Amino acid sequence: MRSMEKKKIQFQLSLTEFVYNGCFAAANFLSVFLEAIGFSAGQMGLISSLISGMGIISQPTWGVISDRVRSVKRCFMLCMMGTAVCAALISLMSQGTGIWALALIAALLAMYFFFHPSNLMMELWLVRVNENPGLRIPYGTVRSWASIGYAVFSLSFVPVFQAISVKNIYFFLAGFAVISFFLTGRIPADSEGESRAREKQRLRDMPFRDILNYWVVGYIIFEVLYQIPFSWRVTYMVFALKEFQVDVSLYGALMFLAGICEVPMLLVIKRFSARSGWARPLLISVVLLALEHGLYAFGNSLAILFAAQLLRGFSYALYVACRHQYVYRLAPEGMEGSTQAIVNAVSAAVNFFAAAVGGFLLEAL
Repeated sequence: MRSMEKKKIQFQLSLTEFVYNGCFAAANFLSVFLEAIGFSAGQMGLISSLISGMGIISQPTWGVISDRVRSVKRCFMLCMMGTAVCAALISLMSQGTGIWALALIAALLAMYFFFHPSNLMMELWLVRVNENPGLRIPYGTVRSWASIGYAVFSLSFVPVFQAISVKNIYFFLAGFAVISFFLTGRIPADSEGESRAREKQRLRDMPFRDILNYWVVGYIIFEVLYQIPFSWRVTYMVFALKEFQVDVSLYGALMFLAGICEVPMLLVIKRFSARSGWARPLLISVVLLALEHGLYAFGNSLAILFAAQLLRGFSYALYVACRHQYVYRLAPEGMEGSTQAIVNAVSAAVNFFAAAVGGFLLEAL
């Protein structure tokens, strides 16, 4: 493929990642949104666990579909459209109580049926363009624009939600999803590499039994241990801010700092992994995650909270970059999407139980 075509695809993927992560910046306000409309910590934990439970179902479903139809692009576009429709419904339902609250929870679960696997599709796409001999577009270079987009939009929400209610957050999420849908449609189908060129697989011929080999099972055990503190941090950060006596309107500023700190790690991850492999950076990310939670536990100032976000950014960048590329290499040929989906489903199952228990534990403490 010519150099100009490669640069065009890289630009299109980077722009899509930038806008798409506006969805994540908006979705990260879930706990703030739920608290604003009157949910308690226990109720928020239960809702978060149900959302994680939806990931147990949705990610294997879409992972198998992507392997069968040989197109993560097509699956990503369908996920974005479903996310947009459900997010718009959530915003319309957030004004009511009673039966409307139940309808809102149902719409949240429906949204995450599409939103959870959209990230799986995008990450798999970036790994494939990195592995495609005709492209070799660096994963970290494109993925860094996801972190920049997440950081910029998280910070932008600070003044926005000082002017309007945070109840409107899902209108923004719907808008970012629609834009991502149209941006993705302009990216050439051949950016998916050789997997797109293969024939569609019949479901009964797909080698599911080969997925759970020794190395994949070993990684899944690591994922289970990692996801417990990760889940609690995401779900209950709003309560940590209150204990630090920090206004929740600064939540977006903290997310901005964490997102920006991901960028340098993503830009050097290719060189780092070439020397150390993919497992060692994952272990470093665990150490940084533990240090971050130590600061939450023993810190008592805004400066400590900001320092924790530096560790959060470095840790998450190492984790997300190495995780997807490591699992991609462990997966059987032609089953990369399904393998990633199974790992993600296990993560969702851990989040399901951690969020459900954590909310009531927090209320007890």
